[in-house]
Amino acid sequence: MKKFWQLFSILFIAFFLVACGGGDENGEENTNEDEQQTNKEANENGNENENETETEQNEQAEDNENGTDNQQNEPPQDNANGNNNNGTQDQAASIGDMIQYQDLEITLNDAYTSEGGQFETPSNDQYLILDLTIENKSDEAENISTLLQMSVQDDEGYTYDVTIFTETKGSLDGEIGPNREVRGEVAFDVDESSTYEFIFEDPFASGQAIWSISVNE
Repeated sequence: MKKFWQLFSILFIAFFLVACGGGDENGEENTNEDEQQTNKEANENGNENENETETEQNEQAEDNENGTDNQQNEPPQDNANGNNNNGTQDQAASIGDMIQYQDLEITLNDAYTSEGGQFETPSNDQYLILDLTIENKSDEAENISTLLQMSVQDDEGYTYDVTIFTETKGSLDGEIGPNREVRGEVAFDVDESSTYEFIFEDPFASGQAIWSISVNE
């Protein structure tokens, strides 16, 4: 009987140890499986994030390329009178039109002729008098010289400079402050012509602003 209980005790201890060992192995297997699943999910998420980042970068690069192409393909913007900011002009404007020449907006308000007065008479056939408004659109002052920047050409191609005529109103010569405007008249001693061209230019830069004037207007 004593030997029976000893044998039973040994078997019970052996069974207990085997049971504990199996539990540990199952725990370790479950832990390993959990770690593998976590690593797999992390790798999948990392791959998805990398793919999304590459897609966004590719889309951004395409947008940048398209924007550059559109900017290169867009023609220079002209104003309503066929003149752009660099001073070049596609066609002559007329009375009442504004032309933007560099940072100046120049409007030919009116044009008329005069035979002079009692004490002032033209050396040629008549005075051509132009009513102008000049607005400075820049952030710096601009200087205007009617003698250097303004001239008139008749239908035969002869050019006339500004002349002194005391009956003109206002003065355009001098400095125009930023975002300010000035209005005045200038006179030209000209021969009779069916049409004239008024030319505004910068003697130190290229480009001209040109208005076509009919004496019948």
